[in-house]
Amino acid sequence: MLNLSNKKAQFFILTTVVIVGVFYTLSKYINPYAFLDTSKAATGGETFFFDNVKEKAIKTVKISPRDDGNLTDNLQEYKEFVEKMASDNGYNFNFDYEVLPNTVKFDMILTSERMALKANFTENRPS
Repeated sequence: MLNLSNKKAQFFILTTVVIVGVFYTLSKYINPYAFLDTSKAATGGETFFFDNVKEKAIKTVKISPRDDGNLTDNLQEYKEFVEKMASDNGYNFNFDYEVLPNTVKFDMILTSERMALKANFTENRPS
């Protein structure tokens, strides 16, 4: 009886080794085109950050009261925040603004190792 149990164990071990060998061999022949390319998602960080900063700058102008001092303070605080966040992400970011009587002018430049983005736009101040 001991001999039969021993042969079953040997058969199990041999079968396991053969199956692992077959899978290993197959993995060497799978072409690299079968794998998903996720590099495009990784390169979108700069664009996402840049568009988000632009959108929130416009929103800051819209929600700030008409008082020039308050709008200027809010924009200065936002400028410091986004420039620090960009620096933490490894980007060089320049965010400039000019508060005019009826509008606010924005100049944004973001540079990274992969790309450079620039935007100049104006936002009307709420009445």
